[in-house]
Parts: sequence; structure tokens; C-alpha cells
Amino acid sequence: MLRKLFFLFAVLSLLTSCWDSTEIEEVGFVAAVALDPIEKKDLELYKEQFQKETGITPGHLYKTTYQVFIPSAANGEGVATDDAFFNITSVGRTNFKINRNIAARRSRRLNYEHLKVIIINEELTKSGSMIGHLIDFYIRDHEMRRNALVFISNGAANGSLQHKLPLELMPTTSIKMVQENYKANHAMPPPKEIGDLAKDIINDQSYILPRITPFEGIDFKVAGAGVFLGRTNEFVGWLGEIDLLAYSLVTGDAFNAILEVDKDGKLFVFEIDTMGSVINYQRKNDQDYFQIDIKAEGFLGESWLGDIELSEDMNEKLEVAVEKEIEHLAKNIIDKLQHEFHADIFGLYKKVKQKNYRYWKGIEENWGGEGGLFSKATIDVSAKVKIRHYMTEEKVS
Repeated sequence: MLRKLFFLFAVLSLLTSCWDSTEIEEVGFVAAVALDPIEKKDLELYKEQFQKETGITPGHLYKTTYQVFIPSAANGEGVATDDAFFNITSVGRTNFKINRNIAARRSRRLNYEHLKVIIINEELTKSGSMIGHLIDFYIRDHEMRRNALVFISNGAANGSLQHKLPLELMPTTSIKMVQENYKANHAMPPPKEIGDLAKDIINDQSYILPRITPFEGIDFKVAGAGVFLGRTNEFVGWLGEIDLLAYSLVTGDAFNAILEVDKDGKLFVFEIDTMGSVINYQRKNDQDYFQIDIKAEGFLGESWLGDIELSEDMNEKLEVAVEKEIEHLAKNIIDKLQHEFHADIFGLYKKVKQKNYRYWKGIEENWGGEGGLFSKATIDVSAKVKIRHYMTEEKVS
């Protein structure tokens, strides 16, 4: 009898519901967050208001825009209606307090379990270590996931959250899905998850963040990247679309990339099918020396060469033209990173560390930054290209 009662209670315990459950209709799921500075014309007003309410003169203030998704507002096919999401902005000194301020203005408690996108205005990142403070809350909170994508905005960060693109659920999903196209367009870098960003910050490593640019609140573009110097963790400048292509050539990740190459004043397009980059390091004559060898195979994807006859001899000349273009692009991006930004986003320091660990530990603190050893290193580049075939050549009669 006791055994039966014990079994009955055990089964009933499995049927009980969670005592602290929250109805999904009562929760506002934060899909994206945009961090912006306060406009100069409004800053003093916000500071005065903050001082009146708290008795404290704030050293800094910024505003956060939350894009909140309401699951109950989506139709049965998962398509958002006009009321499926809303944006709300709050001002404060810390993310934690800004987040709590929302509870005084909206009935739905904010939940971050489905946070997909974090956009940070470039103006907030120009003072040292500020980006680390800005993402600290999103790393520590137990609701957060480490796979939220981080972008740096050239312009208002909340400008990219204003309107969703056609056929998409909401602006957040539009941004996330556009970023997934990075393998098809080497003008954008690979996505940067907040967990990986936190590792770079902790390890004082230079890194890049995908750039997002809003267009009058009706569109956006993900292309280019912001460069951050590991030693100071501050934003030091932009890489353009061609810079990003060159970066992927140096790192050996330019699969499916296309190069528009000039040959005797006429253009042709080389599409990279397979490629690789080998980096060798030596320490000689008290100098850090790197040799970067880039190999690529691909196709003649488009020809504007006109009457130039395609032959084996011409094929070799086209290969040489592509090699020169790759070397030109690679040398330009290396020069920019060495002498303008002083940031080793290529990870060349890893080669030094592997080859001569004792030497690396002695110069680790003096690798990046202006006057650092990365800026003084000798870096040579060579390229070898193979055009496998011309694709199909047809004449239109």
C-alpha cells in the first residue's frame, strides 16, 4: 500500500506546473539593442533632469533603443503584423539602470533570451575601453546568450531598427539575415558574436566589427568594418569595402570573391574558387619579418576585353594581371593597418608567439599601437594565380 501511494505521489509531482511561470503574452522579448550618444542640443537638458531626480551630476549619459517582439502579435504563419514589434528608447548611465527604467513605462517585462543584434554607435567607442563597459551587462546577465551579433554603426545606431525590409519578420531579422550573406559578398566581414568580442577584449587583441549604415530610416547596408586597437580597446578607424576584400585575401578567406582587374585599360572579372594564404615568420637582424604567400584558382567570370583573343598565352598574361591586383590590394591593406591604425587584425602576433615564445613574452605589451613592433615589421606579399578555364564563351548574333 505504501509503495502504491509513493508511486502515485511521484507521478502527480511530474504533472505539477511551474510555480513562477510567466505567460508568454506578458513578456516583451528584446530582439535588438541600439546604443547611441545623446545629441548635443539635448544633452544639457537630460543632465539637468538626471540631477534633479537623483541629486547626482552624471559624468556621461547615453540612450538605448530596444526592439521588442510580441509573439502574440504574429499571425499563424509566423508573419509579423504592424503591431508585432515596437521600439522604445531610454536614457541613463548604465545598461542595468536603463533596462529597469523601461518597467516604469511599459507593462511587459523585458526578456533577453532571444537577443539577436547589438548595434553600437561609433561615437560611443572612441574613448578607451568604452565598448567593454557597453557590452558588460549583455555578457553578465543570466538571460543573455553569447551568440548575439555585434555591429558598429556609421550614423545613428537606432536608425537601422526603424523599418523592416520586405518579406522579413522585423528589422532585427533583416539585419541578421543580411549579415549571413558575408560569404557571398566580401565587402562585409564574418559576423562577430558578443562572446567572441568579449574574448578579444579580455585578451587585448585587435579586432574588427561589421559596419552597419542606416539610410534615412528606411534601409540599411552592412559593409566595411570598424577597427579596434587591442591595447587600448578604442575605435581607430574604418575599413572600406575594398579593404575588406583585401583583408580576406591576406587571411586566405576570400572564397567566391570576385576581382575586377584592369588589363591594358580594359576590365575582366576573376572569380576565386579556391584559395589559401601561408604566413611565415622569421626574426632576423633584429627585425620581425613576415612572408605572406597567397595562392588562388578560379575562373574568368566576365570579360570586357573586347577583341583580345583568348589563348593559352593570353591566359598567362591574365593570370599575371590578377596576381598584380592581389598583391596591390594586400600591400595596401597591410600598409593601412601598420601605419594608419597600428592594429594587427591579421593575427600575425600568433606566428611570433608560436615561433619564439620567449621573445614574444618580452615584446607582447609593445606589439600593437603607434610605434609598436607590428608597425615596424617587414611584411612581403606574393601571389600565384591559376585561371582554370574561360567559362562558356558565346556570341550573340
